[in-house]
Amino acid sequence: MTTAIIFHEVKDSTVWSKAWRKGSGSRHEMFGKIGVKCRNFCDPNNPNATGIIAEIPDMDKFKELLQSDEGQKAMLEDGLKTETMRMLVEFTP
Repeated sequence: MTTAIIFHEVKDSTVWSKAWRKGSGSRHEMFGKIGVKCRNFCDPNNPNATGIIAEIPDMDKFKELLQSDEGQKAMLEDGLKTETMRMLVEFTP
């Protein structure tokens, strides 16, 4: 299991956060299909600065999902500014 912190900016945090509401069609459901569990965050002083902590059982499947048509469509719908995305992966020295 890999733990990752993923930071990104969005155009509108209200739109982004609605996509993460639990239920049918949510991003939790989308990532859950490959066993990924996410926790969501936003900067209280700049709500369009957002991020997630993700527990990722298979990094290759995770990357494939992000690059898939489904993943790209989700990022577009959520207003994600993909050029701002950064991922930090937990490591053990």
